[in-house]
Amino acid sequence: MDKKFQKAVATVCLGAAVLTLTPAVSMAETAVLSVNQQQETVLSPRMMYIEDAKSNLTISGTKATVTASVSGDLNNATKAKVIAELQLKSGNSWIPVEIWTVTKNSYTAKVSETYTVKSNNTYRVKTTVTVWEGSQSETQTVYSGEKTV
Repeated sequence: MDKKFQKAVATVCLGAAVLTLTPAVSMAETAVLSVNQQQETVLSPRMMYIEDAKSNLTISGTKATVTASVSGDLNNATKAKVIAELQLKSGNSWIPVEIWTVTKNSYTAKVSETYTVKSNNTYRVKTTVTVWEGSQSETQTVYSGEKTV
C-alpha cells in the first residue's frame, strides 16, 4: 500500500506541475513580442463603402488650390459626394471661408478649386465624403494639413 500511495502522490504532483507551468510559459512567450509584432495586431476600423478619401491644400503666393476626392467600390457604388470646406484658423477655432460640393451618380467624385487667401493666416481643408450603394451610405470626414500664408 505504501508504493500505491507514493505513485498516487507522484501522479498528483506531476499533474499539478504541468497545470502550474503552462500559463507561465504562455505569458513568457507573450512578453517577448517585439514592438512591430504588437503593432501588427492592432485593429483599425474599415469602411464598408468608402475605399479612399483625400483632402489636400496647396498654397502658392496667395492662391490656394483645394483638391478633395472620394472613391467607392467600382462595381457596387451608385453615388458619391464630396463637400470640401476651406477653413481659416481663428484662435483655437476653424471658420469656413468657402464650401464646394460635387455629387456624381458614379463610384467617385472630386472637387478641384482655387481660392485667393490672405497673408498671415493659416488654412486647412475639411472634406466630408459620402458613398452610396443603393439606399445604404457611409460618410467620412478627413482633413488636409495646415498651411500658413
